[in-house]
Amino acid sequence: MARRSGRAAVLLGLGTAFVAPCELPRQGALPELGQIALAQSAPQNLTPLEKFGPDPFFYTYIIVSILVVLVSLYLITKPYWEQRWLIERINSQKLKFITNESEVTPREQFELGRMTYNALKDFPSALAEFEEVEDDFDEIRSVLDPEDAMGALAARAQLHNSKGFALMKLEPPRTAQARREFVRAVTYWPEYPEALLNIGRELIKRKRFDVAVRTLNTALKWQPGNDDIQQFAEQARKAMDGQMTARELKEITA
Repeated sequence: MARRSGRAAVLLGLGTAFVAPCELPRQGALPELGQIALAQSAPQNLTPLEKFGPDPFFYTYIIVSILVVLVSLYLITKPYWEQRWLIERINSQKLKFITNESEVTPREQFELGRMTYNALKDFPSALAEFEEVEDDFDEIRSVLDPEDAMGALAARAQLHNSKGFALMKLEPPRTAQARREFVRAVTYWPEYPEALLNIGRELIKRKRFDVAVRTLNTALKWQPGNDDIQQFAEQARKAMDGQMTARELKEITA
């Protein structure tokens, strides 16, 4: 009887030893086993782009850097290209004058003079264009509307104002002739702002501050936002009221 009990105990211990390894794994161990299987089955030679996907910051940085370089190059070379395009426009306009002289209008010749002295600072050439076109400027009515009498007067005023400006920029400046041209400009257009500004500046130099204030105030009625007119009108007003020092008066009348 004792032998049978001993054998049963031995068999029971052996059975327990063989059954224990066959128990199911715990619930928390299942994902770890899945991850290990996936890691072993996935290819190991993936590129960073395939592994992590595109990096938004990297591509944004590249695009912004390229845009900054392009804008910087444009701003650096902008004066050169503007000067070159202007010279090409002037040359094409001059070529038209040479090849089709009969079709050239006084207005086109005047615009050539304005382009020349405005951008290229070639005031002698601009003055030559103005003086050449002045004799034929009455023909400008042919390119304007027959009812546009004010347009013809304004165009003539612009011619004399531009001519006076070119005379002031010569070396040495021909001040007396320039003043006459400014007066002729307001003869054709009494409230022409640019001509009134030039007359006001000359009146300030001659210390006629009261007349300069009235002249510049008239110009401000037409162009109230013009910084140059506002500045000179303020200077003339302060000088008239005695609110300027001797040094400031010397500077504005020089």
